Amino acid sequence: MSIWRFLTGVIYVYMILLVLRILLSWIRGAVYGKPWELLVRVTDPYLSLFSRIRFLRQGMFDFTPIAAILTLVVALNVIQSIQRFGTITVGRFLGIVTGAVWSGLAFLLVLVLILAIVRAVVLAVRPGQETQITSAVGMMVEPVVSLVRRIVSARSPLTDRQYLYLTIAFLFIVRILGGYLIGLLVRFFYTLPI
Repeated sequence: MSIWRFLTGVIYVYMILLVLRILLSWIRGAVYGKPWELLVRVTDPYLSLFSRIRFLRQGMFDFTPIAAILTLVVALNVIQSIQRFGTITVGRFLGIVTGAVWSGLAFLLVLVLILAIVRAVVLAVRPGQETQITSAVGMMVEPVVSLVRRIVSARSPLTDRQYLYLTIAFLFIVRILGGYLIGLLVRFFYTLPI
């Protein structure tokens, strides 16, 4: 067994532990006992490295777990590239990092897109009936809707619902077009001779 396979296995196991730690922290009552304490002791030193980066925490959103997992994905891809090609080039490394960063952004885009669609459906089916859940979904989608409001300068003011529909279209286009362009960029990086 080569060192690269061993490192790949360790990274996969640690990623599973991180995901388990993140998911269990969302469930009340699941965060007690010796197994939880062991899981925290194993994962918190690594997660705390990312919690120091301020821009990863925006309002009620904490993107530090995503950054932590994406960093492991980059490390895993670098190791697999070394396994496959015997070496890592600058171009391959740039391709790996670009692909990993896009994966994280694409995940967030799809998440916000789903939340925006849920918000639009609820507003269409039950107009004017705001619940705690729909209010929370609205707060999560609002930063992107505000961005669309700033980008689109309409001659006559649009309604909140129209801005929500524009946001859904914007997210969909950015996800599709971004995926295509990033794919081209990653392929270009992989062809670099350095």
